[in-house]
Amino acid sequence: MNSKRSKEEILFKTVKENNILPITSICKLNCIFCSHKNNPSEIETYSFGHLEFDLIKKMIEFLDPEQPVFIGESASKIIEGEPFVHPDIYKILNYIRQRWPEIEIKITSSGSFLQPEKVDLLKKLEPLELNISLNGPAPEERVFLMNDTRPDNVFKLIPELKKQRIKFDSSIVSMHHLKGCNYLKRTFDFLEKYPPQSLRVFFAGFSGFADEDLIIEKSGYYKLNNFIKQQQKYYSFPIIIEPQLISSLEAEINNLITNSAAQAAGLKSGDIISKINQIDVKSRVDAFYKIKAAKNPEIEFIRKNKKLKTRMLKEENKDSGLIMSYDLTLNQINKLTAYAEASKKDKNTAVIASIPAYKFIKKMLKPYLNQDFNLTILKANNLFFGGSIFAAGLLCNSDLIQTLRTADIKVDRIILPEIIYDYYGNDLLGNHYSELEDEFEAEIVLI
Repeated sequence: MNSKRSKEEILFKTVKENNILPITSICKLNCIFCSHKNNPSEIETYSFGHLEFDLIKKMIEFLDPEQPVFIGESASKIIEGEPFVHPDIYKILNYIRQRWPEIEIKITSSGSFLQPEKVDLLKKLEPLELNISLNGPAPEERVFLMNDTRPDNVFKLIPELKKQRIKFDSSIVSMHHLKGCNYLKRTFDFLEKYPPQSLRVFFAGFSGFADEDLIIEKSGYYKLNNFIKQQQKYYSFPIIIEPQLISSLEAEINNLITNSAAQAAGLKSGDIISKINQIDVKSRVDAFYKIKAAKNPEIEFIRKNKKLKTRMLKEENKDSGLIMSYDLTLNQINKLTAYAEASKKDKNTAVIASIPAYKFIKKMLKPYLNQDFNLTILKANNLFFGGSIFAAGLLCNSDLIQTLRTADIKVDRIILPEIIYDYYGNDLLGNHYSELEDEFEAEIVLI
């Protein structure tokens, strides 16, 4: 940890920037797919144990009440534990609701330490949603995969959530290379009795620092994706593989939440949204948030090469029920195209993309990849982490430097994914992006 930064500074910054409320780094499980235990010592992470209630109260003041607050979600360098092992969890949740009466609370949990008899307390705190990391179809698999000391609990909890009508999503880190695909099907079968809003199946990304027996070939992604596509028709809830590999910015619908406004409007998986209230959309993210912001939006879309139109009946700033892959925001698209255009003026520009983003960024910038412009698109591999890792957020400076050296091109400007760096401009090894500035004597742009 950087000694120049206090615990409070790191925590308050996390809350203010992302509306994430860290409350504990203690988990009490020992999942075989947990990334933290495979991290080398150079990785910069922060672990704070259980945070004191008085400190959490101060952090709550930094929340944006217009956005959901996320508890238990690992989306920063802070190691997130299990929210329901914090001794003051219900006190914390009640205080959030008292301080911000309308804020939506979203909690990620293993489901092992949330007692079914406490679910009625959560009901009183709505709007509230849970994301339950199920990971297996029965207690035995939870013991094997998660070293769960209370493996029965989640299978009692989920029926109670449905009984109390509490919204929840679920997730699985797929270990099909160890357990076979049948254990996934059995997990889907269990959830069909108590359908979640959605189920996300994560391709297990193991770094080269993990045990060799755990690492799955990247080709295993396609096997998992095909399996999910084959199984989806048998279940009433949407099943989504993560990460999504997409090749363009077309606003294609991945799936829909059952009984949602999107489903009522007649939209289907595979439809491509082209206009909202007669305004063109530029990406999935653009379409998703335009629809969310609008009241009763008119939606033009393409289905099997046929142009269609519908109206979605919903209130402003309410969820539509659409499930779409995350690509680029309108702001990111505008910035990338502006810098691509600027490369015409003898400014040698390199855009470095991760493996999942490379295809759609190259396709988007294709009009600028000719002799009239000085633009190059480069694909960066996760060389430091290795294994089956392919993600922008897990790239490090050393990966980017190697990518540029291999390309052996003159660069005046380097455009990088902003997600690589924390609030202070440091990668996961604590190295600042200015290292590339010095190495290549080039301007660095984060998008």
